[in-house]
Amino acid sequence: MRNIKIKNSKREIENSGFTLMEILVAISIFMVVAIMSGEFVIMGFRSTTFEAEQETAVRNARRGMEIMVKEIRGANNSERGDYPLAAMEEDNLIYYSDVDDDGYMEKVRYFLDGSLLKKVVTEPGADKSYGGAGATTTISRYVTNKSERIFTYRDSNYAETNNINDVRLINIKLKINVTPERVPNDYDIETDVNLRNLKDNL
Repeated sequence: MRNIKIKNSKREIENSGFTLMEILVAISIFMVVAIMSGEFVIMGFRSTTFEAEQETAVRNARRGMEIMVKEIRGANNSERGDYPLAAMEEDNLIYYSDVDDDGYMEKVRYFLDGSLLKKVVTEPGADKSYGGAGATTTISRYVTNKSERIFTYRDSNYAETNNINDVRLINIKLKINVTPERVPNDYDIETDVNLRNLKDNL
C-alpha cells in the first residue's frame, strides 16, 4: 500500500507543473504586454513634454511679436533722412526706429535664420551712418514658416504691394512648432502693424 501512495504522489507532482511550451507562451504574453505598456508610457511622456515645450515656445513668440509690433509701428526716417523702410522681403525686414528710446533712430533688421527669427540693431555713428556692428538677439525660436512668408506688405487699401513707398501696413505671421518632424500641428501667431508715421487713410 505504501508503494502505491508514493507512486500516486509522484504522479500528482509531475501533473501539477508547467510544460516548457506553457512557460514560453506565458513569457511571450508578458513581453508583449510589457512592450505595449512601455510604448504607451513613452508616448504619454513625449506628448506631455511636447505640450510643455510648445506652450513655452508660443508664449515666447507672442512676447517677441509684441516687441516687433511696438518697434515697427514707430518706423521713421533715419538720422540721415533715409526712408523709414530700407528693405522689405518675405522673411527679411529692415527699417529705422528708435527702439531703445534714446532719441536716435536705430537701423533694425528682422530676418529668419533657420528656425530662429533674429533681430539686429545698429546704432547710428558719429556721421549718422549705420556701418557699425549691430547687436543680434533672437526674437523667436522654432519658427516653421518654410515657404509661407513672415512679412506681407500692404498699401492703404489693404492690397498687397511690392512698392516700398506704398506700404502702410505690415502683416506678420509666425508658425511655431517645437517638433515639426514628429507633430505636424503648427501654432499660428498673426498680427497687423500700422506704420503710424506713414499712414494716410488707414
